[in-house]
Parts: sequence; structure tokens; C-alpha cells
Amino acid sequence: MMKKYLLLSVACLSVVSTGIHAGRERNKKVTLDEAIENVNLKLVQKLLKREGIAEETRKKLLLETAEDIVEECEERVSLVKSGWDCARFGWWSTWTGLGVAACAFGTAVALTPKGREDNSDYLETKKLALGGAGIGALWTLLGGYFLSNAWKCPTALRRVEIARKIEDLIRNAPVSSENSDLK
Repeated sequence: MMKKYLLLSVACLSVVSTGIHAGRERNKKVTLDEAIENVNLKLVQKLLKREGIAEETRKKLLLETAEDIVEECEERVSLVKSGWDCARFGWWSTWTGLGVAACAFGTAVALTPKGREDNSDYLETKKLALGGAGIGALWTLLGGYFLSNAWKCPTALRRVEIARKIEDLIRNAPVSSENSDLK
């Protein structure tokens, strides 16, 4: 029985350590193409500084890739196609809707005559309802502000801006071929 557990432990440890080692090797082999496709500005800058572009044909291919990525990013500037912006829009729509509902319910309760003005319970209920309407109005205003920001798709626009910066980096990168270095 003990041998089974020992054998199982050794097998698990070997699988885990192999997976960790493979993960480290994969991280070392990130290429400039992958960095461009992932719209990773810092990695592109790092790889351009460290490796550079060796040939003019390679630069043309990288520039084509960057231009394609910019086009893809521009096509995704939409609430439907940008996942984070759609989620943000949905969240703030819900927030604004709850604010409108709280404001309407509080106002309706406050304006509905249910008793005499000298009744303390009636006055307390009216104050609470007006407070709820005020909180609902605040939620509606905040939700409307953030909803209008989400409508502009800031995440997708930021991605387009980064893709354009990457394209400019590649366009302005010098070609460091061995023939030109010898001259």
C-alpha cells in the first residue's frame, strides 16, 4: 500500500516539474512576430533593442504584420466586438437601471399619501423614501457618466493606439544587416 502512494507521488512530482520546465522554455522563445500579434508594446521595444531587424525583407514582413494587426484592432472598436467594453457597458447599464428604479420607487412612495402629516411613522417613511430617491438619483448620475465612457470603447481604442505605436516602431527601426555593418 505504501509503495503505491510513493510511486504515485514520484509520478506526480515528475509531471509537475516537467510542466514547469516546459513553461520556462516557452517563455524564452517569444519572437517579434508573437509580440506584434499580441499587441505587446513593451516586449516589441525590448526585442527590437536586443535583436533588431536583420534584413530589409524581414522588416517588410514585420511591417505588414503590424499593419494587419492595426486593421484588426480598428475593426474591433465596437461594443459588440470588444469583450471588455461590452461587459463594462452591461455593468453600467444595470447600475443605471437600478438607480432609475430606486429613484422612481422612492419618489412614488414619498408622494403617495398614506396618512396624516402629524403621524411620526408616516413622516419617517416619507424621509426614508426621499433618501432612497436621492441615492437612486446619485446612482443614475454615476451610472450615466460611466455608461457614456463605456459607450466610447476605451479598451478597444487603447489597443488600436498601442498597435499604431508598434507599427511606428517597426517602420522607424533601423535594419542592421551584416553587410552594412562591415562597410
